[in-house]
Amino acid sequence: MRRVPVIGVTGGIASGKTTVAKLIAGTSGVLVDCDSLGHRALEYRDVGEKLVAAFGKGVLGPSGAVSRERLSRIVFASDRAIARLNRIMRPPLKKIITEEVLRRRVRARYIVLDAVLLFQYKFSFKVDCVVVTRATRETRLERIMRRDGVSRAEALLRIERQGALHDAWARADVRIRTDRSFSKMRSEAAAIRDRFLARYDATGRNVRCTKK
Repeated sequence: MRRVPVIGVTGGIASGKTTVAKLIAGTSGVLVDCDSLGHRALEYRDVGEKLVAAFGKGVLGPSGAVSRERLSRIVFASDRAIARLNRIMRPPLKKIITEEVLRRRVRARYIVLDAVLLFQYKFSFKVDCVVVTRATRETRLERIMRRDGVSRAEALLRIERQGALHDAWARADVRIRTDRSFSKMRSEAAAIRDRFLARYDATGRNVRCTKK
């Protein structure tokens, strides 16, 4: 199978992860949005049955399918619930992500993987470069409240529930801040990508990404 470089972008809720992933993908790369693929996993019958068994029928929407909004409200209530959700979702989502990457790399120049739980998965393909996004807590709170229409207390709870992931995110190769002008963020994202790809093209393996 043809080998193409994979750049992973990760980070906490409302840290600007998806925006940075899109900027790094640009017009030449292929973006694989793991959150969107997670929506697909929720449509699997066995996954829905396991979620109902774990959290009750309150996770279902009017149509009888799992509602992401209702599921989020329930699982963000405790660390235990989040861990339980991840145990259910990890196997089918890992399979879907892997299939998507293998399918898309046939024609891709490079692939950008947008994934919160990037370090929690052991993929059969290699992630060559990992970028983590950062922003102040206040910026993230404002983003969550504006985007999801929730209270400050609820937004804070969502941030705190991801606290266990900080040690993993610290293992990223490079960090990029998103609480600044879009133009600066765009320039830095492009520089990180272009520098990495140039080194990858020159060596073909064992290349990490850097800011300089």
